[in-house]
Amino acid sequence: MIPLCLVLGDSTAVGTAQALASQGVQCAVHAREGAPSIETVKTWHSGSFTERALIALGSNDALNPKLASNLRLLRGRVSATRVTWLAPYHSRAAQIVAEVAAEFGDDVVHLGRFSSKDRVHPRSYRVVASALQWQMPSSIPDRYRTARSAPIPVPQAPASIRQAVVMTF
Repeated sequence: MIPLCLVLGDSTAVGTAQALASQGVQCAVHAREGAPSIETVKTWHSGSFTERALIALGSNDALNPKLASNLRLLRGRVSATRVTWLAPYHSRAAQIVAEVAAEFGDDVVHLGRFSSKDRVHPRSYRVVASALQWQMPSSIPDRYRTARSAPIPVPQAPASIRQAVVMTF
Protein backbone atom coordinates (compact mmCIF):
# COMPACT_ATOMS: atom_id res chain seq x y z
CA MET A 1 0.00 0.00 0.00
CA ILE A 2 1.25 3.46 -0.86
CA PRO A 3 -0.09 5.86 1.74
CA LEU A 4 -1.79 8.92 0.36
CA CYS A 5 -1.08 10.81 3.55
CA LEU A 6 1.53 11.40 6.21
CA VAL A 7 0.99 12.23 9.88
CA LEU A 8 3.80 13.78 11.93
CA GLY A 9 3.72 14.80 15.57
CA ASP A 10 2.72 14.13 19.13
CA SER A 11 -0.21 12.40 20.87
CA THR A 12 -2.73 14.57 19.02
CA ALA A 13 -1.23 13.26 15.78
CA VAL A 14 -1.45 9.66 17.06
CA GLY A 15 -5.12 10.07 18.02
CA THR A 16 -6.02 11.77 14.75
CA ALA A 17 -4.20 9.09 12.71
CA GLN A 18 -6.17 6.38 14.55
CA ALA A 19 -9.43 8.22 13.86
CA LEU A 20 -8.51 8.61 10.19
CA ALA A 21 -7.74 4.88 10.00
CA SER A 22 -11.18 4.08 11.44
CA GLN A 23 -12.63 6.15 8.57
CA GLY A 24 -10.63 4.11 6.04
CA VAL A 25 -7.79 6.60 5.58
CA GLN A 26 -4.48 4.81 6.08
CA CYS A 27 -1.52 7.16 6.57
CA ALA A 28 2.17 6.76 7.12
CA VAL A 29 2.56 7.85 10.75
CA HIS A 30 5.63 9.25 12.48
CA ALA A 31 4.20 10.34 15.81
CA ARG A 32 4.61 9.57 19.48
CA GLU A 33 2.84 10.56 22.67
CA GLY A 34 4.83 13.28 24.43
CA ALA A 35 6.96 14.13 21.39
CA PRO A 36 8.35 17.67 21.39
CA SER A 37 9.01 19.40 18.08
CA ILE A 38 12.79 18.90 18.19
CA GLU A 39 12.36 15.11 18.45
CA THR A 40 10.40 14.97 15.21
CA VAL A 41 12.92 17.28 13.53
CA LYS A 42 15.76 14.96 14.60
CA THR A 43 14.06 11.63 13.83
CA TRP A 44 12.05 12.31 10.66
CA HIS A 45 13.83 13.23 7.49
CA SER A 46 11.86 13.84 4.34
CA GLY A 47 9.88 11.01 2.88
CA SER A 48 8.34 10.56 -0.52
CA PHE A 49 5.73 12.91 -1.95
CA THR A 50 2.21 12.44 -0.53
CA GLU A 51 -1.14 13.94 -1.37
CA ARG A 52 -1.78 15.15 2.17
CA ALA A 53 0.22 15.69 5.32
CA LEU A 54 -0.81 16.49 8.87
CA ILE A 55 1.60 18.09 11.33
CA ALA A 56 0.56 18.16 15.00
CA LEU A 57 3.29 19.58 17.22
CA GLY A 58 3.66 22.26 19.87
CA SER A 59 1.55 20.81 22.67
CA ASN A 60 4.59 19.40 24.49
CA ASP A 61 6.95 22.33 24.03
CA ALA A 62 4.66 25.34 23.84
CA LEU A 63 7.13 27.53 25.72
CA ASN A 64 10.19 26.40 23.79
CA PRO A 65 11.87 29.49 22.30
CA LYS A 66 12.90 27.37 19.28
CA LEU A 67 9.40 26.07 18.54
CA ALA A 68 8.91 28.26 15.45
CA SER A 69 12.30 27.41 13.97
CA ASN A 70 11.77 23.69 14.65
CA LEU A 71 8.40 23.78 12.89
CA ARG A 72 9.80 25.71 9.90
CA LEU A 73 12.65 23.23 9.54
CA LEU A 74 10.30 20.26 9.67
CA ARG A 75 7.79 21.83 7.28
CA GLY A 76 10.56 22.49 4.78
CA ARG A 77 11.08 18.72 4.53
CA VAL A 78 7.42 17.84 3.89
CA SER A 79 6.47 17.34 0.26
CA ALA A 80 2.70 17.16 -0.15
CA THR A 81 -0.05 18.66 -2.25
CA ARG A 82 -1.91 19.77 0.86
CA VAL A 83 -0.49 20.24 4.35
CA THR A 84 -2.70 20.75 7.39
CA TRP A 85 -1.54 21.66 10.89
CA LEU A 86 -3.30 20.92 14.17
CA ALA A 87 -2.85 24.04 16.29
CA PRO A 88 -2.61 23.08 19.98
CA TYR A 89 -4.91 24.32 22.73
CA HIS A 90 -2.05 26.39 24.22
CA SER A 91 -2.53 29.90 22.79
CA ARG A 92 1.17 30.75 22.27
CA ALA A 93 1.87 27.45 20.52
CA ALA A 94 -1.31 27.79 18.44
CA GLN A 95 -0.23 31.26 17.32
CA ILE A 96 3.23 29.98 16.30
CA VAL A 97 1.71 27.04 14.41
CA ALA A 98 -0.70 29.37 12.60
CA GLU A 99 2.14 31.74 11.65
CA VAL A 100 4.33 28.94 10.28
CA ALA A 101 1.39 27.44 8.40
CA ALA A 102 0.61 30.85 6.85
CA GLU A 103 4.23 31.21 5.71
CA PHE A 104 3.89 27.98 3.74
CA GLY A 105 0.28 28.52 2.60
CA ASP A 106 -0.95 25.57 4.66
CA ASP A 107 -4.32 24.89 6.29
CA VAL A 108 -4.80 25.00 10.08
CA VAL A 109 -7.34 23.19 12.24
CA HIS A 110 -7.40 24.75 15.71
CA LEU A 111 -7.90 22.18 18.45
CA GLY A 112 -9.35 24.97 20.58
CA ARG A 113 -12.61 24.65 18.66
CA PHE A 114 -13.08 21.09 20.01
CA SER A 115 -14.03 20.24 23.59
CA SER A 116 -11.27 18.89 25.82
CA LYS A 117 -10.90 17.56 29.35
CA ASP A 118 -7.26 18.55 29.80
CA ARG A 119 -6.72 21.38 27.25
CA VAL A 120 -4.17 19.17 25.46
CA HIS A 121 -6.26 16.40 23.90
CA PRO A 122 -9.69 16.64 22.27
CA ARG A 123 -12.48 14.53 23.75
CA SER A 124 -13.08 13.00 20.32
CA TYR A 125 -10.47 12.52 17.64
CA ARG A 126 -13.25 11.42 15.29
CA VAL A 127 -14.48 15.01 15.02
CA VAL A 128 -10.93 16.26 14.48
CA ALA A 129 -10.40 13.72 11.68
CA SER A 130 -13.73 14.73 10.15
CA ALA A 131 -12.66 18.39 10.22
CA LEU A 132 -9.70 17.48 7.99
CA GLN A 133 -12.12 16.31 5.28
CA TRP A 134 -9.80 13.52 4.16
CA GLN A 135 -12.54 10.98 3.42
CA MET A 136 -11.61 8.05 1.20
CA PRO A 137 -12.11 6.61 -1.34
CA SER A 138 -14.18 9.33 -3.03
CA SER A 139 -11.43 11.89 -2.49
CA ILE A 140 -8.69 9.78 -4.06
CA PRO A 141 -7.32 11.78 -6.99
CA ASP A 142 -7.91 10.42 -10.49
CA ARG A 143 -4.23 9.60 -10.92
CA TYR A 144 -4.67 6.91 -8.22
CA ARG A 145 -7.75 5.41 -9.85
CA THR A 146 -6.31 2.58 -11.92
CA ALA A 147 -7.34 -0.86 -13.10
CA ARG A 148 -6.65 -3.58 -10.53
CA SER A 149 -3.79 -5.00 -12.57
CA ALA A 150 -2.13 -1.64 -13.19
CA PRO A 151 0.47 -0.40 -10.73
CA ILE A 152 -0.35 2.62 -8.63
CA PRO A 153 1.64 5.61 -9.88
CA VAL A 154 3.89 7.42 -7.45
CA PRO A 155 3.56 11.18 -7.82
CA GLN A 156 6.77 13.12 -8.30
CA ALA A 157 7.51 16.58 -7.03
CA PRO A 158 7.20 19.13 -9.83
CA ALA A 159 10.43 19.70 -11.71
CA SER A 160 11.87 23.15 -11.48
CA ILE A 161 12.04 25.20 -14.65
CA ARG A 162 15.18 27.14 -15.38
CA GLN A 163 15.25 29.93 -17.90
CA ALA A 164 18.11 32.04 -19.08
CA VAL A 165 18.46 35.07 -21.25
CA VAL A 166 21.67 35.44 -23.22
CA MET A 167 22.51 38.90 -24.44
CA THR A 168 25.34 39.68 -26.85
CA PHE A 169 26.65 43.08 -27.90
